Amino acid sequence: MSCRVKTLIAVGIVLGVAILIPVIHHYQLRAATEAYIAQLKAQGEPMELAQVIPLPVPPAQNGVPFIRHALTNLLWSGIVWTNPPQGMRMMASGRAIVGWRQPMIFGDFDYYRGFTATNTWEDLSRELAAAKGDLGSFQNLTNHPILDFNWDYQNLKIPQTGWVKSSAQWLCASAIYDLHEGHPQNACADVRAMLALVKGESNERPIISQLIRIAIAAIGANATWEILEDPNVSGGDLAQLQQDWQSLEFINPLEQAFKFDRAMGLRDFKQTRSSSEKFDKLWGYFYAPDAPKPDISQFGVPIPRSLFLRILDRIRWRWFWSYEDELYELRSSRVVIDATRIAETNKSFQAVQSFADSNLASVRIPAYARHKPQIHIRVGGIKGYGTAALRKAVSIEVTRNVVITAIALKRYELRHHQLPDTLGELVPEFLRSVPTDYMDGQPLRYRRNTDGTFLLYSVGENGKDDGGNPALEQGVESSSYYWLNPHALDWVWPQPATPEEVRNYYAHPPK
Repeated sequence: MSCRVKTLIAVGIVLGVAILIPVIHHYQLRAATEAYIAQLKAQGEPMELAQVIPLPVPPAQNGVPFIRHALTNLLWSGIVWTNPPQGMRMMASGRAIVGWRQPMIFGDFDYYRGFTATNTWEDLSRELAAAKGDLGSFQNLTNHPILDFNWDYQNLKIPQTGWVKSSAQWLCASAIYDLHEGHPQNACADVRAMLALVKGESNERPIISQLIRIAIAAIGANATWEILEDPNVSGGDLAQLQQDWQSLEFINPLEQAFKFDRAMGLRDFKQTRSSSEKFDKLWGYFYAPDAPKPDISQFGVPIPRSLFLRILDRIRWRWFWSYEDELYELRSSRVVIDATRIAETNKSFQAVQSFADSNLASVRIPAYARHKPQIHIRVGGIKGYGTAALRKAVSIEVTRNVVITAIALKRYELRHHQLPDTLGELVPEFLRSVPTDYMDGQPLRYRRNTDGTFLLYSVGENGKDDGGNPALEQGVESSSYYWLNPHALDWVWPQPATPEEVRNYYAHPPK
C-alpha cells in the first residue's frame, strides 16, 4: 500500500471521526431531551399546547364587551389618569392616610418638589359624572363572570389586556369618591366590580394576565381598606364584599399559566429548529449591520455579523444548543411548577422558597449560553420570571386573607360593638376558619389593643414572628412604607393615621 493511499485513508478516518463525533453528540442531546419530555408525559404532565388552552367562553358569559364598551368612551386623560385619589397612602410603617377624608386629592410625591399636583373633589366629581353611564357598564361584570379576550394562542397575538387594569383604576377612583360623598354602598359595588375583573380573568393562560390580576387585587385591597374606615358601611355590604374576596384564587391559575408557558416553549423550539425564517426573526437583529445592538459586553463576546457566522450559529443552534436550551427550560419549569403546587398545599412561602432555591441551583444554564447569549432562546427563562411571579402570587394570597380577616373583624364589631379577643371568635359566624398566613403556613396573627384598635399581621418574607413590628430589617433603608415591603419585619395591616399625623405629613413631606 503506497504512502499516498495510507495518507488518504488516514485523512478519511479523521474526517469520518470529525463528522461522526458531532453527529453522535447531536443524537445524544436530542435523545436526552426527548426522554425527559416522555418522562413528564408519563407523569401526566400536559406538554401539548392543545392540552393547556382554556375552552372558549360562551358569549352570554363573557364580560369583555362591557369593558371594551366602557373604555372606548371613558377619558384617557384627566384626574383619573394624572392624579387619581390613592387608597391606603402609606405615610409611615404601619400607618396610612384615609384618602377620602382629605380635603384635596394629592398626587404622587416628588422628592424634589413635594406633592406634584392637587385637585378638588369637585374636579373629580365632574369627571366621574361624565363617565357615569360607562362606569355603570362595569357593574354588569357580576352577571358575566368570565373574561375571554380571545387570545390567538396559535399565532401568539396578544390583545390589549391593559384594559383590565385601566378599568380597575377608574373603579378605584369612583370608590374613593363615593366614600368621600358618604355612599359606602356604592363604593362596595365599585370594589366588587374590581374583584369581578380579577375573578373573570382566572382562566387566562399567559403569565402577564395573572400578573395583571394580582395588580388589580392589590388596588382592590387598598380600596377595601378605605371602605373599612367608613363608620357607615353596612354589615350586609361587607358580607358581600368578603364573599367576593373569598371566591378568588391566585396560585392555581398561575400554575396553569406556567404549564401553558412550558407548552409554548416546546412549540418555540420545534418551530425554530425547522424554520430559518423563524430563527432569523428571533435573532436577526444581532447580525444586521445597522440594527441596534443590546449591551452584552459583560460577556466579553463580539456579536457576529457575517453571513458565514450567521449560518454557522444557525447550524450549531439547531444541532446542539437548542437541545441544551430546551432541557434547561424544561427542568427549570418543572421546579417552578412543583414549587407552585407546594404553595397550594403547604401554604408556606418558606417551604416554597427552600424547595425552589435548592432545586433551581442544580439546574445549570447551558455552557454555550455564556459565550453566545445572543441566541440563547429564553435566557433566564422561567427560572427568573417564574419565581418572581410565584412570589407575587403568594404575597397577594397573604393580602387576600388579611383583607378577608379585616372585613370579618369589622362585621363582628358592627354586630357586637367591640372587637373579638381572638380570631377564633369569628368562626363560624363570620369566617369558615381562621385564614392562613401564606408566609409560614400558620394562622394570621392578631391582637386586640387596649385603645380599641387591633393588630393584624403576617410574619412577612423572613418567616419570623416579630410581634407585629412593621419596621424594616436592620440595615435596610427604603423610601417605601408599603405594608408588604419584602424587607419589613412583619406585614402589618395599617391603622389609620391621626389628623395630626396627616397634617405633619403634608406640612413636612419625607425627604
